[in-house]
Amino acid sequence: SSWSPDADLDLSPQAQLLLNKLYSSDPLFDLSAQTVAEMSEKMDGRMSAGAASGAWSLARFAADRLNEETRIAAFSIGGWDTHRDQNSNLPAALQQLSTAILTLKRNLGTNWSRTSVLGLTEFGRTVRENGSGGTDHGTGGAMVMAGGALKGGRVYGRWPGLGERDLYQDRDLNPTTDVRAFAAWVLRDMFSLRRSAIETVIFPGLDMGDNPGLIL
Repeated sequence: SSWSPDADLDLSPQAQLLLNKLYSSDPLFDLSAQTVAEMSEKMDGRMSAGAASGAWSLARFAADRLNEETRIAAFSIGGWDTHRDQNSNLPAALQQLSTAILTLKRNLGTNWSRTSVLGLTEFGRTVRENGSGGTDHGTGGAMVMAGGALKGGRVYGRWPGLGERDLYQDRDLNPTTDVRAFAAWVLRDMFSLRRSAIETVIFPGLDMGDNPGLIL
């Protein structure tokens, strides 16, 4: 269900045959499974030293692919489900995010100037702490954007405020923009995709709204 560069795929010949059979009827998944198996074999020698882990290895691997033929990469960094003791747990997740962005910048080299990095999630956290010093699943949230292709140094979107009347359902940061809209405009402006295709095929049902002008 998931794979990272420092994970040993370690499939027996029979397991590989079963995987091939499982995906054989779907060209997209079939090709993806074969690609991961091939990449895992190639990565075994390079990653076996044990120095690579977590966000660093994910970002380095993504940069290596983006420096070749890949144009869009996505990976997930955990540690954000801070239901308890958020003051102690959140810094580690933020450090992982910082490591990922800085690793991408360093390893992409000159390609960083043509890169947009979007750090986002499908849900936020509650505004108020719970009884265990954490925050529960919420609605609105923030995303982090980086990359040489972006107009940086500013905050995009509308700030709803934290007053009692400003909260959504008396507990959450009020969402003012569909987070997918920012990704959609990056796709439109970096890859010249049609708005109609983005709103109906890539993000079905999305209203992109006005262009926030993210790309230089």
